[in-house]
Amino acid sequence: MSILKRPERTAKQYTNIAPENGQFLSILIRSIQAQNVLEVGTSNGYSTIWLAAALKETGGRLITLEFDPKRAAEAQAHLKEAQLDDIVEVRVGNALDEIPKCDAIFDLVFLDADKGEYRRYLELVLPNIRSGGLIVADDTVTMRAEMLDYVEFVFYTPLLNSVDIPLEDGIILSYRTEV
Repeated sequence: MSILKRPERTAKQYTNIAPENGQFLSILIRSIQAQNVLEVGTSNGYSTIWLAAALKETGGRLITLEFDPKRAAEAQAHLKEAQLDDIVEVRVGNALDEIPKCDAIFDLVFLDADKGEYRRYLELVLPNIRSGGLIVADDTVTMRAEMLDYVEFVFYTPLLNSVDIPLEDGIILSYRTEV
């Protein structure tokens, strides 16, 4: 996607997802016709653009959470340049504080922030994920030691069906079972 060129230029400063992971997210959003998506960890907006571009096709909206105001501003600039800013709400603050303020019911949640907090993020947002909704956790191979409590939770709770996907740095895809 040509709209990714600008954030790709600053990718060395950030740990952006691989293009294959972006394509994977895009396919998931389009296949479930997602309307409401939450991204935890905006960074410079690279993954945000992948999510938003797919949501543009489905008529959906994205809320993305970023702790660092500088990164959030950079992401907003990238979204504006990509003409996707009209369907994305960038919220600045600690995700643990911001998630409870989200009142939407989400079709998909993408976790790519503080790996040690993945389980807490999920526990906060889980009541707002619809039955059949998806949770995608990034970096689950390369940073697994930091998220062992998350990994154990998603594979053993009856609320989710989960699978490890060896794509780039690893992804765990979880399906929200009946509420």
